[in-house]
Amino acid sequence: MVFLIKKMRKTVMKEKIYKFIQGEECQNLIDLQLCGTTYPSKNYSITRPKSKIACIEFIDRGTGSVFVGEEKFYPSEGDSYFLQAGFNQTYYSDSSNPWKKYFINVTGPLLDSITEGYGLENHFYYPGLNIKKELLKIIELAKNRDCDCTGEVISVLNEIFLKMHFFTLGTARKGLAIEIKNYLNTKIDLNFKIADLCRYINKSESQVIKIFKKAYGITPYKYLLNKKIEYSKKLLTSTNLSIKEISFMLQFSDEYYFSNIFKEKAGICPSQYRKRHL
Repeated sequence: MVFLIKKMRKTVMKEKIYKFIQGEECQNLIDLQLCGTTYPSKNYSITRPKSKIACIEFIDRGTGSVFVGEEKFYPSEGDSYFLQAGFNQTYYSDSSNPWKKYFINVTGPLLDSITEGYGLENHFYYPGLNIKKELLKIIELAKNRDCDCTGEVISVLNEIFLKMHFFTLGTARKGLAIEIKNYLNTKIDLNFKIADLCRYINKSESQVIKIFKKAYGITPYKYLLNKKIEYSKKLLTSTNLSIKEISFMLQFSDEYYFSNIFKEKAGICPSQYRKRHL
């Protein structure tokens, strides 16, 4: 165990750092450089032009700023990030609320293969992804200076990358759900066919329904139907359009079907709703 006061560009940073014991063959495969804990310091700052190493870090408390490649983000308590090799890396803690964080620095061809295999290329920031337990496990492994623990560390890194993989999948699905919702919002007074939506986002009908329902707890069809009824309420109270005209405008098959759906959703029929709210 080594407690270091690191000096870099005339800044002072407090870190507890551990180095790994590795055989040459293992090191050629994946070079576990060091891991440890960064303690709160308003002067903490790191800059690596075209970094040859990757950093995986978890913010335990505090906040800071990170610049990697063309991206910038401001991680805080509970966030993780993965600064990949080959990019300019600059990160520093907030002077008024400096961070405490856990980290591992690593490089090597195996890391590159894992990153690509899990589809994490150019994914740097993981807000709310908790990998504290995994990084503390790696730190405990590094404390054992009696043997090469490369295999065990790779296993824990795999757990981290699996978490990151599912995080990116969830983010992608959430983005698709928002895209579906935005599409539906444009179809309130237009003819809607789910086949058109499927072509729009290049997914099957079952995938579209599953993605949307997981995000919003309702099918796309029911969501659109609810939006139509909400819009019809505005038309009933703010225009002189007849119920037949409103049903036609909102693409219902006829006014009777519209009235039945409206009563099911609102508890009263359209004509009663209009009288009550006027």
